[in-house]
Amino acid sequence: MKDIKCNREKICFVALGAYPLLAAKDPKNVIGPDVHQAILINQLVKHNLQISVVTYEGNEESSECINSIRFMKVPYYTHRLRVIDVLLKAFRLWKGMHSANADVYFHAGGAAGITSIFCKLYRKKYVYSIASDALVNRKIVSGRVCGFSQSKLSVGNFGNWIDIKLADAIIVQSVYQKKMLFKNFGRDSKIIKMPFPITKEEPPEKADPPIVLWVGSMAEVKQPELFLKLAEAIPEARFQMIGGHSGSRELYDRIKDTAGRIPNLEFLGVVPFSEIDEYFSQASILVNTSMFEGFPNAFIQAWIHYMPVATLNHDPDGLIFANKLGFHSRSFDQMVEDTKLLLMDGKLREKMGMNGRTYVEMNHDIADIISQYINIFEKTAFNEK
Repeated sequence: MKDIKCNREKICFVALGAYPLLAAKDPKNVIGPDVHQAILINQLVKHNLQISVVTYEGNEESSECINSIRFMKVPYYTHRLRVIDVLLKAFRLWKGMHSANADVYFHAGGAAGITSIFCKLYRKKYVYSIASDALVNRKIVSGRVCGFSQSKLSVGNFGNWIDIKLADAIIVQSVYQKKMLFKNFGRDSKIIKMPFPITKEEPPEKADPPIVLWVGSMAEVKQPELFLKLAEAIPEARFQMIGGHSGSRELYDRIKDTAGRIPNLEFLGVVPFSEIDEYFSQASILVNTSMFEGFPNAFIQAWIHYMPVATLNHDPDGLIFANKLGFHSRSFDQMVEDTKLLLMDGKLREKMGMNGRTYVEMNHDIADIISQYINIFEKTAFNEK
């Protein structure tokens, strides 16, 4: 680990689902922004920063300290009246943020508009990390997608607009996000590639026959039903599906029920983050069926374990195509053909898997990236607007 000099700032992460990941509990769901923040937090505590986390956990407000991390635990309740729900959520989260009394507040997803307004009112510094391309370009949202909207007046988009406008610093994951943020919101930003702990590893011995893996939340934007269709289209191959519900238990139950009737598909549900590496290590191909993404942690996990990616729509900055890390299919029929090719051609899988491993070692190792976050926290904490 590199020695990074830094002041002892107090950083508060508003990471609403990160508690199970940081406290080694079995999670009910695992989503990208929480994984991202948990990885950052675990690294930052090694560098002399005081870290607190405002998170949903339990049935009453409480605090807890685990591994030098102070948790401000807030209960999560839903109410029939949307306005009441938003106001109560904001009030509880603000109490947690106030108790944290941090120099800088970091937010990467969920509860849009709440952290930024708190920081504005209490004259705290706010760093916003963009989690999805849709947050900087609403035009990529086609039709009605649960959790995303083209309307400027939707709660999520209005909250996101507030977060962007009030942020003291904004972090993006790609050149595309940086360009769209400036074009659509007039804000500059800092590109920091998605960080991940990367340990030395030789190419693992993959399962035979090869396994095709899908990892993500059972959310409408992820289009998990397409992975079921893919498994049905290639009955001779093995498929595994990992993920929990993302606010839609109905969709999760429907996918689980349908998956149970597909003989060559194993539905695994939620897998603890501490155990997920085993599945990436055994699998040979990762499939992504999302309408749009930011920079999926699953891509990095696949490449760490020498796996090519077959992605339907999302290739951040065209890097999968440019670096030969897999296939950007662009249509479902082509995804079927790309997956078949990877299944049949072991040498191609191995070559693309090696390319992926080389790429993440050069670009996504948190040991090399963490200094960029620390620099942003320092500059934000001590520079007045």
